[in-house]
Amino acid sequence: MTATSSSARRPGGRTRQVTERLWAAALDILAENGVDGLQYEELAARAQVGRATVYRRWPDRDNLLRDVLARFAEISVPIDDTGDIVRDLTAFMHAFAEASASPTGRAALQILLRRVDEEKGLHRIGVELLDQRTGHLQRRLDRAAEMGQLPSADAAFVNMMLAGPVQWFVLRRSRAFTLDDAREVVELVVEGLRHRKWL
Repeated sequence: MTATSSSARRPGGRTRQVTERLWAAALDILAENGVDGLQYEELAARAQVGRATVYRRWPDRDNLLRDVLARFAEISVPIDDTGDIVRDLTAFMHAFAEASASPTGRAALQILLRRVDEEKGLHRIGVELLDQRTGHLQRRLDRAAEMGQLPSADAAFVNMMLAGPVQWFVLRRSRAFTLDDAREVVELVVEGLRHRKWL
């Protein structure tokens, strides 16, 4: 979608409609068939567009996978800034748990679990996506530090502390990971970060 396209500027324009159909179809395919099932022909058929439309938007499959997974992370695991770091990290962690337990989320995790020597392209995409999301989280943590809610913190470390319990729950699948679970973990992590300031 280009900034100069009149249909792209109109919320109800054809370009917007096509884009929404492509995103919806891509996420459905990812959920049903996994990463390997996300193919151009199937995507075009599901979105009811010509294959040329899909190829124009994503000239190669790596770009397709990168954009689709980034879209999934953006809509499923937002990193909000309400001014309350505990509230925002709790919402982030709970959303991550729900996304990870979903069929689309499990398919997305396939990328991160691929061996580097087998799927260098997919592994690179997974690393790029993690780096992108870590950057978003770092900006939120920096904002909290500016407000005096936290000392300076490394987003990669904080993300590891939050993601570990979620993955443990998802793998066990004995019960759902609740908002109360998320809040308890976040409060422990935040308290630890605040205490570390004085060490």
